[in-house]
Amino acid sequence: MDVGLTGKVAIVGGGSEGLGYAIADRLLKEGANVTIFARRAEKVAAAAQRLAGVYGEEKVLGLAADCSAETDIERVTASTVERFGPAVHVLVTNDGGPPIRRISELTDEVWRKAFERHFFYVVRSVRATLPYMTAEGGSILNVVSGVVERPAVGMAASVGVWSAVIGYARTLALEVARQDINVNTLLSGFFDTALLGGLLERQPELSKASLGNGVPMGRIGMPREFADLVGALVSPNLRFVTGAVIPVDGGAGIGMGAGFDSPASK
Repeated sequence: MDVGLTGKVAIVGGGSEGLGYAIADRLLKEGANVTIFARRAEKVAAAAQRLAGVYGEEKVLGLAADCSAETDIERVTASTVERFGPAVHVLVTNDGGPPIRRISELTDEVWRKAFERHFFYVVRSVRATLPYMTAEGGSILNVVSGVVERPAVGMAASVGVWSAVIGYARTLALEVARQDINVNTLLSGFFDTALLGGLLERQPELSKASLGNGVPMGRIGMPREFADLVGALVSPNLRFVTGAVIPVDGGAGIGMGAGFDSPASK
């Protein structure tokens, strides 16, 4: 089914690997022109080269940029417009998460850095991109951690930052709706990415299998499954869906995957 993204222009943060790379791949598959950016120049260049090898160099722009730097965000938007044309139709904000720390370890500096890198990244990306979206309409999609609905010890910074992003995004959805721009947020569960791999290296008592056992579907997700939903939500065909906060977690947000047998069943 044609989702209406052929020739559209998209910007995807954190596009060098993981969910961001899968999202970029999906949008390119649908015919979009895509800018990906990430902090490490060599990683984003390699990712852009892989994508260009499949979809063509003219369809992909890879940029090294720090999402916590306002000037970098502005440069990403300006470079995208210069490369692909006068409009930006899709903005996907996506970038890891704050450090895992207990509340007693969260200094003001840690909090400031967390909001600068994650919350203000979203704010600045929207501010830079909106002027190029208003003429034709578009879609803004924010990727945040599902921990915002399932708080865990050590995740206070994530819960605080992502809660702020969700509140901002839902208010933004109200303000830009008449411009035919929709704004949605996806809550990510456990996915088979390098980010998760790094977490498992630091906590060897955990594994992909053990994490999957706590998910009602009995497994963690694959990045392409997440990207498939993004491809649908940023389609002009689904523009009426806005202000939504959608968990993508195999049912983990509903409850435990474990079952309890009743005495009668035995």
